[in-house]
Amino acid sequence: MAHELHDNLMDLILVRVPCKVDRASISLVCRAWRDKVARLGGQAPPPLPWLLLPSRFRNDPTFRAACVLSGCSVHPQHNLLTTMPPGARFVGSYDGAWNFLYFGETRRHRLFNARTRQVRKLPLGIYVNRDGHQTICIMVILAATLSSSPDDSMCVGAAIIARDQGPHEVLQPYNRWIALWRMGWEMAVELDMVDMGMYLAEDVVYHCRARAFYFLLIHGVSYEILVCTPNASPEYPRKLHISFETHHFLPLALEERISPLHSVIARYLVVSRGELLMVVRIKAVADQQTCEFKVFRAKRRPQMPDYHHYPVAQYPWEWIDLDTLDGRILFVGYGCSRSYQADAYPGFKPGIYFLDDGMFYEVPYFGGANTRPYPCTDNGMWSEGRIQRCFPTPNSSDYSPPVWLLP
Repeated sequence: MAHELHDNLMDLILVRVPCKVDRASISLVCRAWRDKVARLGGQAPPPLPWLLLPSRFRNDPTFRAACVLSGCSVHPQHNLLTTMPPGARFVGSYDGAWNFLYFGETRRHRLFNARTRQVRKLPLGIYVNRDGHQTICIMVILAATLSSSPDDSMCVGAAIIARDQGPHEVLQPYNRWIALWRMGWEMAVELDMVDMGMYLAEDVVYHCRARAFYFLLIHGVSYEILVCTPNASPEYPRKLHISFETHHFLPLALEERISPLHSVIARYLVVSRGELLMVVRIKAVADQQTCEFKVFRAKRRPQMPDYHHYPVAQYPWEWIDLDTLDGRILFVGYGCSRSYQADAYPGFKPGIYFLDDGMFYEVPYFGGANTRPYPCTDNGMWSEGRIQRCFPTPNSSDYSPPVWLLP
C-alpha cells in the first residue's frame, strides 16, 4: 500500500518521475498516493520547455504537447485543441507560456498565452525613416523576444523582421531589419543603423544582466553582436530611447571547421551562466537533416598577442570554441533559446534540444506560400556527438512550424 512506503523509497520513485503532470497522474491512483505526492512533490525539478507539434491543416487548430521530462512523450490531456487560433503561424516563444503568432491573411501579429488564453496585441507595422521621409511599412516578425513579462509596464519588445521596401529606399542585399516597441504600441520603430541591409540578422536574445537585447549580425565571416539597450519609463508609455553599440569579433570561418558534406543551417544566441553563447546548427547535405552542433562563447580578447590585420583595439571580441557543454542542457530556437543545468535533472545528460525551424526564414512572407511548407520532422536532441530523434514523429503542416512552450 502507498501509505506503507517509506519516504526514502517514495523519493526514489518520484526522482524517476520528474514531470509534474505525470506526478499529478500518480496522485490520482488513491488518496495515500495523493498525500505522498503532495507532501514530497515540492522536490520536483524545475519544468523544461514543451515542444508543440502542429496539425497538418490550418483549419484544425490541434497542437500536440511533447514533454521532455516525460521522455518526450505527448500529454494527451494537454493537447491544445480549441485554444489555438486556427491558421496562426508560430514565430517565437517567451517565458510563461507566451507565443508570438502571425496571421498571414490579415498580416497581424499577436502574443498568445497557451495556459491562460490571454491575448496581447502587437504592432501593426513599422515606422521607417529614410532621408527625412517617414514611411509606414507592413512587417512580418521572423524572430522576437521581450525584456520582461508582457504584463510589465516597462516591457519592451524586439524583433528581426522582414518588411515592404519603402518608396525612398535602395534595394538592399538582405530584407532583415530590427524593430522595437513597447507593449500597447500600434507601430514599431526601426533601429536606424547605417548599412543594416548589408547584414544578415540571424537571431536575438535579451541579456538580463546587461539589460539589453543582443542581435547576431552576419557579414561574410564576421559574426558581430549588436547590443541594444532600451530605456523606458512607466510615466511616459509613448516614449522609448534605444542606445546601441556593435561588438566587433575576430572573423570566424565556420565553413572551414566542418566537413564539405555538411553545411550551416542556423545560428542561435543563448545566454547561459551570464555568458553569451552562439550555437551553430549543421545539416548533412545529403538528406538536409541536422547532424551536428558547435557551440562558441563570446570572450574579450587579451591585449597580447595582437594581430596585424585584426588589432584588439578594433576587434576586441572573439568566439571561443567549446569542447563540451559543461553540464548544460540547451533548447535552441530563434529568439527563444534557453539554458538549464543538467545536474538539476537526475538521469539527464548535457545536450541540445532542437526543433524544425530550418525553413523558418525561407517561407515567402509577402506572396503566396507553397502548400504545406513546414516538414516539422527535424526535431530531436544532440548529445555526446550523436543525434537522437526523441520526439514523436509529426506530420508536415501547411501553416506553422513546431514551437517551444517555455515554462
